[in-house]
Amino acid sequence: MVLKQDRYAGRKTATMSTTRRWTSADLALLPDDGKHYEIIDGELYVSRQPHWHHQYTCGRIFSVLDVWSQQTQAGRPNLAPGVIFADDDDVVPDVVWISHDRRTTALGPDGHLHAAPALVVAVLSPRRHQ
Repeated sequence: MVLKQDRYAGRKTATMSTTRRWTSADLALLPDDGKHYEIIDGELYVSRQPHWHHQYTCGRIFSVLDVWSQQTQAGRPNLAPGVIFADDDDVVPDVVWISHDRRTTALGPDGHLHAAPALVVAVLSPRRHQ
């Protein structure tokens, strides 16, 4: 296991650095231990649960998008949905917004999006010194 910089917040995360390409099937076998797992281009990224302020910011962004969505009836926001672009690209953005039309084709029976939403938000948090 190798430490890498987190792509969102610059904090260090544990990453498997081998010739193995991680897939969504591998992700499903990982423990439900409160850690945040993502696969990007076949590489596994592991980070801790987000800080209170990070989550609060995500909630505020979601709230604004939700109010706008209810007024326009154009789509729907969601917090931390799984977005699976390919078997080796399985990510969990902080907030997304997707139109109703796009959601009908993107939302799979597994409850994850299998196509890009119209908006993806990654909230950057300050680096925490350890």
